[in-house]
Amino acid sequence: MKACRPGFYKAFAGNIKCSKCPPHSLTYVEATSVCQCEKGYFRAEKDPPTMACTRPPSAPRNVIFNINETALMLEWSPPSDMGGRKDLTYSVICKKCGSDTSQCEICGGGIRFIPRHTGLINSSVTVLDFVSHVNYTFEIEAMNGVSELSFSPKPFTAITVTTDQDVQRKPIDSIYFNVL
Repeated sequence: MKACRPGFYKAFAGNIKCSKCPPHSLTYVEATSVCQCEKGYFRAEKDPPTMACTRPPSAPRNVIFNINETALMLEWSPPSDMGGRKDLTYSVICKKCGSDTSQCEICGGGIRFIPRHTGLINSSVTVLDFVSHVNYTFEIEAMNGVSELSFSPKPFTAITVTTDQDVQRKPIDSIYFNVL
């Protein structure tokens, strides 16, 4: 049995051939069973040692919005760099801002997101129950299976929307049923 030289590994001990380290990983010593990821690259817990090390995605791109009296639709394009993975999801963070966008606070429970604001698979979301005459900033983050392993801030794309129009909500005072 021969030990693998640096840059190669054997996933199992025994008389098997040494394998070259997967992309974005390396070994510095002989006789290694796993290759270490390069700086800025990671392996998720469930990724096999034969898989390339990957990195978090870049920010989503091209955010656009469409607004009417009751709903705000946000859409965006996927990141230009998916980090080498396919398990991409999105989160939308809502902030209410004054006229000075540095003075913002998280929106809180009043706003609703359809289908939800985290773990989105599609690159769109609908926002309901917003208030008129408010500046909302929406930060859209892309994440993948190794995003939580990185200490770098998550890249995001932001869009600020001003709800100028008067949003009219007509409450239902009562509902009458005709029983025949």
